Amino acid sequence: MSPLANQDPLAQLNDIIGPNAPSWFPPAPIYWGLLLFFMALIFITYAFLKQHQKHQKKQKTLLNKLHQLEQQQANFIRLNQLLKAAALSYFPREEVASLHGEQWFDFLQKYSTSPLLGNKQHFVQRLYQVDIEALDKDDYRAAKKWITTLPKQIKKQSQKGKKDV
Repeated sequence: MSPLANQDPLAQLNDIIGPNAPSWFPPAPIYWGLLLFFMALIFITYAFLKQHQKHQKKQKTLLNKLHQLEQQQANFIRLNQLLKAAALSYFPREEVASLHGEQWFDFLQKYSTSPLLGNKQHFVQRLYQVDIEALDKDDYRAAKKWITTLPKQIKKQSQKGKKDV
């Protein structure tokens, strides 16, 4: 026999070459979707926090002005001007700027959780009173409550308006 015949035929085989390890790039489509989802979530959260921060800053400024009026023992006309400025910061100018007297009182009541600054006749009298009358603590308390609850009341009124339509 030939020397080659004695040899093991399997010894002539080469080692098996395994496949290369899969590359991490490009990732599977599900990972692209998850990446886009989380990026959108981060953007929406950022926008929401920015908007919330803007409203908080606006409200803090209005409350600081109210506190200054209280320290200066301001009259009703100056308090009314502050409430009008607060309304203008949340509503379009065309909707609020022209309101006065009873219409303005009705607007304030619409966005208030409780009766604000007395009844309508007393409000109008105080608004156009020639002699200057100092405000009491209840007036400041009511104004503060109106300013702090205004964003919630706007949201509540807009949802109520959507239901009525």
